[in-house]
Amino acid sequence: MALVAEGDLSPTAQRIADRAGVSVRSVYQHFTDVEGLFLETAARTSAWLAEVAVDIDPTWPLERRVDAFVTERSSVLEGLTPFSRASRLIEPHSEALRQSRLEIEHKGRDELQRVFAPELTAMDPAERPSVLGVLDLLTTWSAWDHLRNSGAGIATARRVMRAGLLALLAPRA
Repeated sequence: MALVAEGDLSPTAQRIADRAGVSVRSVYQHFTDVEGLFLETAARTSAWLAEVAVDIDPTWPLERRVDAFVTERSSVLEGLTPFSRASRLIEPHSEALRQSRLEIEHKGRDELQRVFAPELTAMDPAERPSVLGVLDLLTTWSAWDHLRNSGAGIATARRVMRAGLLALLAPRA
């Protein structure tokens, strides 16, 4: 995971062994196959996400929730960036990584629904799924990566996310 965080998006078993100070054979003794290694990295990523999670109270005023949500989500997305990039390269060959990504995305969507439940509940039920879909899209790693790769700094990307959330959730006059 340290290799990936440092930019080596596809570390070989030899580089992993060198980094760990063990033989390649030891790597394969610890992980019976590459998928086992991916499962372990997915578990560690999930544990990290649980550690950095911030409890945002749905009863707070909308702007306070949006600000807290954007701060947390953007920090998580920025932290996940090297791992997400590496996973996207490997995911077509790894069911473990695909399932891990889907689980993270579902948790992110669930968090949106929980934090912004007052606004979503107040919407026309026919409109709610579309708004939730746009909120989800706006707050995913793919959107974050697009902004960052397009030249937006972290502060600018946060402002874009904040503006989008408020545009979709603030009461309309």
